[in-house]
Amino acid sequence: MARLPEPLSPDALKWSYDPAEPLPAEKSAPSGTKFIGQDRAERALALGLEVRSTEFNIYVAGPPGTGRFTMCRSFCERVAGGRAVPSSIAFVHNFSDAERSIWLKFPPGLGRAFRDDMAALIAELRDAIPKAFEGESHDAERKKVVESVQARQQELLSELEGRARKAGFTIRPGQGGFSLIPLINGEPATEEAFEKLAPEERERIAKERNAFSADVGDFVKHTRALEKELRARIRELEKDVALSVVRAPLDDLREKYRDFKKVLAYLDNVQAHILGNLAPFRPSEEEGQGGMPFPFARRPYEEDPFRVYEVNLVVDTADLDCAPVVFESNPNFSNLFGRVERRAVFGAYTTDFTMIRAGAMVAASGGFLLLNALDVLISPGVWPALKRAIRTRCVRIEDLGETYGWTQGGIKPEPVPVDVKVILMGSPWAYYLLLHHDEDFHKLFKVKADFSAMIDRTPESLRDFRAFIEFHQRKSDLLPFNEEAVARLLEESSRQVAHKKKLSARFGELHELLLEADHWARAEGVNEVGRSQVVRAIEERRRRADLLDERLRELIVEGSLLIDVEGAVVGQVNGLAVIDLGDYSFGKPSRITAQAFMGERGVVNIERESKLSGNIHDKGVLILQGYLGATYARKRPLALSASICFEQSYSGVDGDSASSTELYAILSSLADLPIQQGLAVTGSVNQRGEIQPIGGVNEKIEGFFEVCRSKGGLNGGQGVLIPHQNVQNLMLREEVIQAVEEGKFRIYPVRTVDEGIGLLTGVPAGERDPATGEFPPGTVHGRVEARLRAMYEDLRRLRRGKKDEEDEEEEEKGSSPPEKPPSPPDPPPHPPRRRRRGIAG
Repeated sequence: MARLPEPLSPDALKWSYDPAEPLPAEKSAPSGTKFIGQDRAERALALGLEVRSTEFNIYVAGPPGTGRFTMCRSFCERVAGGRAVPSSIAFVHNFSDAERSIWLKFPPGLGRAFRDDMAALIAELRDAIPKAFEGESHDAERKKVVESVQARQQELLSELEGRARKAGFTIRPGQGGFSLIPLINGEPATEEAFEKLAPEERERIAKERNAFSADVGDFVKHTRALEKELRARIRELEKDVALSVVRAPLDDLREKYRDFKKVLAYLDNVQAHILGNLAPFRPSEEEGQGGMPFPFARRPYEEDPFRVYEVNLVVDTADLDCAPVVFESNPNFSNLFGRVERRAVFGAYTTDFTMIRAGAMVAASGGFLLLNALDVLISPGVWPALKRAIRTRCVRIEDLGETYGWTQGGIKPEPVPVDVKVILMGSPWAYYLLLHHDEDFHKLFKVKADFSAMIDRTPESLRDFRAFIEFHQRKSDLLPFNEEAVARLLEESSRQVAHKKKLSARFGELHELLLEADHWARAEGVNEVGRSQVVRAIEERRRRADLLDERLRELIVEGSLLIDVEGAVVGQVNGLAVIDLGDYSFGKPSRITAQAFMGERGVVNIERESKLSGNIHDKGVLILQGYLGATYARKRPLALSASICFEQSYSGVDGDSASSTELYAILSSLADLPIQQGLAVTGSVNQRGEIQPIGGVNEKIEGFFEVCRSKGGLNGGQGVLIPHQNVQNLMLREEVIQAVEEGKFRIYPVRTVDEGIGLLTGVPAGERDPATGEFPPGTVHGRVEARLRAMYEDLRRLRRGKKDEEDEEEEEKGSSPPEKPPSPPDPPPHPPRRRRRGIAG
């Protein structure tokens, strides 16, 4: 006969920290950069950060509040401290193709110097070039060139006039060119004199004029060629003057940046562009041969002509002392990869290389980039662009629309080469989602750093927890925490993970609890934080979130939700469930009922039939069928129909933690034995009748305890049956432990169904006699087996009676039934083993 388990002692319901327990000494001075219990993550981070490969990027998996961001940033800064400062990056104008801006790289500090040098160069030339053009030597050379060309023009004109006079014409300049005027008696003819000539004479003059027009055309061509030559010679003269001014400062820059070929090529292009575009540097422009001067002035709507010589320093590393560590809190496309801004000019948008802005990917080049995985995945276009940047080791600064082919026009900067180690921080489910659905993910993120939500409770971890509390007490200027307060904080940490030998690694929540306890201590006017202030902080936090828990408990107390905590009822058990709201979890008792009756349907899950049952709950109910068959169907098949229901359940049910409860209800209904309603049950069961552990054991016990206390008070006969494996998870509240000490509440660790049904009914479960194969009469199993045997016999008689009725109906109709072989006799009560092997197997 199986012994019934004894209720747990108060000492087994909670782990209590002893401040007098000696702790190992710290090898080094405690600091806020020490990370407690995350050795696996530390080793993974160390590997991923040290390996020099673009594919060994890191995915940091773990729940929030475990210190993953702090650790990642600390490790990155530690590794970055031993690496050189990366280059500064600047964008400059591409004089060959204005839409394809080019980048230049400089050692730290030199990019800023180059930007200032170019600004100083243009400022110097804007002052020096106009002065050079105003010099006497330039005026003399220019005058000489103009006079020489004008002399040649005059010679050509004199020669043309001589030929025209011989032909009987004189040349008169006009607005449209030159006019040929006929000579009459050596004088230019007037209109009246020309009309008085004879028609034959006028016709002759016209023919000679047409013949001489070819000479005039040749003269015009020669004149235009001379004008073109004049302009070319003036431009060459101006280039020579400007070159004498530009060469020296540009040569100084070439000498300063002689080690950078791309910079030298850019300076050559700058010189060529200045010499080919002197108008902005000129104090005036000339028009025509006379050189009519007018001051050069840029209209408000015109672009700044000197903007093309600016240097856009998009990444300046002059102020860094090591490799950069960048955390981008908003990794949208522009913030991560950069953008090209636009400005409105008279209703139109325009842009140039000075409006290129680098993103975090370029800013982190040579160092480390920390990103939140979920933010990256939900931002449009970011994830594919990030993979492309890691794979190609360069970043193309462009608008998001251009990535998808929605071109908006504008410039297309040259892709910037980058060398970045990317650290993604996210949840484990996001890691496995990417691993299974993105073929590039594992190629680019080969290192996974797993952060655990709980750590082992060891003397070292206890020491580190105390150091953590002391560090944040100093950092946040909190009141001192005495030994009792520290002990309660450690106990609460163990409760958060529901394990006596573990501590919570969610240090963010622990820090919040420190702040709240300090607040209540200051509100009470004490000089240090004690146990009572920590307890108050915990209770106030629970009170802020337990509205639904309180409302459901009120419904139970007033009778709207039917839960009995006294008496005994057949086929009715109080099951325990946990409702998780995200920031708060609480236990809720539920009435589970079972009705057993004759039939062959087996166990019917009403929740499943009504589409309210989850897959795991369905599995638990099917396991009950296996247990019943293995226990009671050794000699005959089960002639059983039983329905199971969660009463007053109007939403989905899932999980198998109620499977033992459902089994107890079925056994109670079959054995016609009442179950004590003051006992609640939790735990799953396997086909062998062994009770298996479940989650949320503390919340389940406390939930039923609160219902019992609110509904008539504790009477000493109330308690909870839990799986024996969950004893290590018990970290109950003080009021529950006190009730156990006073004998008003009991918690039983159960190993098997036999132990559980014995506690619930007060009747031994019974063990099968090896000799007879029968359960003792009067035991739970004996009563159940007798009930099942009776239902089987009743079912057989009903079938035989139904067959006789059918035969009688056939005889009354006057037709004899067709001949058929005689039916085999009914199986004996104990069929041979060879025949029942297939049934029991």
